[in-house]
Amino acid sequence: MCVRVPSLKAIGRAAAFAFVAAAIVLAAIHVGSGPARHDTAPPPSGRDPLAPALARCQALGPAAEQDADCQATWAENRRRFFDDRSAPEGR
Repeated sequence: MCVRVPSLKAIGRAAAFAFVAAAIVLAAIHVGSGPARHDTAPPPSGRDPLAPALARCQALGPAAEQDADCQATWAENRRRFFDDRSAPEGR
């Protein structure tokens, strides 16, 4: 009775195949069990007092460029956005 011994090349291929298969399975498990994603930002705690004015300007469309109230609202919105005093300490 003659037992055929697998060659070193065949053992290497089998080991490489098993390694790649295990890596794919582990990657699939890792991706599938990740934390739930929240695609939307949480709503702000307070209502923005400029929101109605900004919505009105948006509804006006291109005519809002000549509207003095819209220009003042946009200026105030820019001032609040770029104001360094509202930045947290340590920046």
